[in-house]
This record gives sequence, C-alpha cells and structure tokens, in this order.
Amino acid sequence: IMGFGHRVYMKKMDPRALIMKEALQQLCDKAGDHRLYEMCEAGEWLMEKEKGLYPNLDYYAAPVYWMLGIPIPLYTPVFFSARTSGLCAHVIEQHSNNRLFRPRVSYMGPRHQAES
Repeated sequence: IMGFGHRVYMKKMDPRALIMKEALQQLCDKAGDHRLYEMCEAGEWLMEKEKGLYPNLDYYAAPVYWMLGIPIPLYTPVFFSARTSGLCAHVIEQHSNNRLFRPRVSYMGPRHQAES
C-alpha cells in the first residue's frame, strides 16, 4: 500500500514520516481544522494493526502539500525535485566506488568508455 512500509524502517515508523506528521499537525493547528490529520492518524493506526506496516515519508507528504496549497498536478514534480540531490549522490558514489548507496549490487559492466 502506497505510503506504508520501508525496507530500512520495517519495525518502526520512518523518522522522516514523523517530521512530516508533525508538520501536518502544525498546519492543521494553524488552519483550525484537524479532520485531515485525524484521517491520516486513523489510516496509520489501521495499517499498523492490520498489516504491521508503518507510514513512510510519502504517507504524510500529500496532506502536507495540500495544506500548503500546492496544486495537485505539482505533487509529483515536488516529490521528485526533493529527491534529485540524493539520486545524484547515489550516481556519484556508484561511479567513484563501484558500489550502490545501499550495497546490494556491484556494477560489473565495462568502465571508462568514451561516449559515442
């Protein structure tokens, strides 16, 4: 289920999700409307109870975007732009050490080839 489960944080809540949850609570406090926060908490409780899954960062991202007034068509670009520096870091590390950030695979293909 999207927004739940994380390969590293399998037995506890993703700490980044906790930060986003707190941000959502603050935004709801400011707006004086806690329905969205309460709905998300109910989903979080149900998923933990029924599936043993905890929210990841993405679970609280959409409601935070909503409360910030970000238009829905911009959710994916905002999501991706926030990850661009991390993706670049993975590529740089791969090229310098021939290791992925989470080393489960080693690139065994040709190296140092000129571009055509």
